[in-house]
Amino acid sequence: MQTKNLCFILLVLGFALPAWGSPGTLSEPASPEPAPSEINETRQKPLSSPTSPRGQLLYENHCMSCHESVVHIRTTKQTRSLQELRTRVVRWAEYQKLRWGREEIDEVVKYLDTQYYKFGAR
Repeated sequence: MQTKNLCFILLVLGFALPAWGSPGTLSEPASPEPAPSEINETRQKPLSSPTSPRGQLLYENHCMSCHESVVHIRTTKQTRSLQELRTRVVRWAEYQKLRWGREEIDEVVKYLDTQYYKFGAR
């Protein structure tokens, strides 16, 4: 029993100590201020990508355990609008007791719509 505890402690310390004492954790020197033209170009770029990486992660972690993505590309799709898609995501999130808020539901709906359904593009 003591050997297991000792191994666990050494394992934890082995991963924790290098993070505390390694030179890689020191902060990087501040970069020079961008030129005003660079700031304007940055502000004009969209802040989010067309697909939702968070929505994809939520979907893969909580939804793919029951079905693969082929359910979204079959010829007899049961979901025919963005509102129906949202309703289905809400229903299954409640069924699985995920306690998703509006943000999580929006992210999953955005991911599914962008990746498979393309209701927003119509």
